[in-house]
Amino acid sequence: AELFLQHSYDAVTVEMIAARAGITGPGLYRHFQNKQAVLIAVLEEPTQIVHEVAKRIAETTKDPKAAMIAMVESHIRLILKGPPSTLIFTKNEHALPEHDHRRIRREMALYAEEWISVIIPLRPDLSEPEARLLTQAVFSMLNTAATLRKGLDEESIFSTMRQAALHALLGRGDL
Repeated sequence: AELFLQHSYDAVTVEMIAARAGITGPGLYRHFQNKQAVLIAVLEEPTQIVHEVAKRIAETTKDPKAAMIAMVESHIRLILKGPPSTLIFTKNEHALPEHDHRRIRREMALYAEEWISVIIPLRPDLSEPEARLLTQAVFSMLNTAATLRKGLDEESIFSTMRQAALHALLGRGDL
């Protein structure tokens, strides 16, 4: 994932992936058909995980504010574990077969829908398009934490990004 975040798909070699994984190039082919299959795996699993977590939070947390806080915290924790798949997707989507591109894009859209379903009752002052815009803006802000660590420890990143996201999502008066 880090290789595909740092470099474009075309610049990442099978040898680079294998070296990072601690195996040989031929060893990589025992697990993946080709470099494209590695990229798909790097994108698919994390995207499914964040969607499932958000869906579970939205379905099981009755208080929308508590659900939004849990979604923000979950998103930040996942980013701190590894590069966000959305950044990798944006940088490398040209390399995906169309059916994989559509499937991963759909999973990302479903993830955003979970957030939007929680934001709308929290923010009656926003239209649905405004709630969608706000959601995407917060995603962009949170995803930058993966590339802008610049000497900060994880707890500092977590608390700063949490506060900024909740301020944006909940509005000025609800913090």
